[in-house]
Amino acid sequence: MNKTSLERVKVETSELDRRVKNYSERADDGTVNVKVEDKSFGKHDAEKLIELLEERTRYLPLRRGLSVSIEGTESEMKEFIPRVRNSVRDSLVPLVYYIVLDLKRLARLSVILIVVGMLAMGSAPILTELSFNAYALHEILVIASWIFIWAAVETFFFERRKLKNRKHHFQRIYSAEFTTANQRGSTATLD
Repeated sequence: MNKTSLERVKVETSELDRRVKNYSERADDGTVNVKVEDKSFGKHDAEKLIELLEERTRYLPLRRGLSVSIEGTESEMKEFIPRVRNSVRDSLVPLVYYIVLDLKRLARLSVILIVVGMLAMGSAPILTELSFNAYALHEILVIASWIFIWAAVETFFFERRKLKNRKHHFQRIYSAEFTTANQRGSTATLD
């Protein structure tokens, strides 16, 4: 690489940094701009909007509020925005319900796995007293117990955390403020 190529790379890198900074200022304000093409907003459209909002707000802190700006004239949007908000909220209820069921299922599974692990670990010394090949049986039971205990820890702390985050995302979308777009930032189109 010659000197002009290095200078060009530096200039392009600084241009990219500037553009990323401008984007971050728009993206981090907690507003998602949406353009809805079809004014007959149904259940399928609400599900697509929920997916879009979940994707566009994935990297925003969960404690920050959310504002959804729908592009259109205020006269058109006066009755349309409440219909969109109610449709999105109605579609979120079953999603959150099934996440709550999954959280309960994972909690039960974690308890079962930890109990099985503890039973295997507790029974290892007892069974080694009764068996002719005590060392091998003891090691097998100890290894099995640690596998069950680790599976319980993984399920409880890692898999539940993903579901809890998704539930919090849905709760944030549920409580989002729906307004008319002010033409600021990038706009996603629902078709």
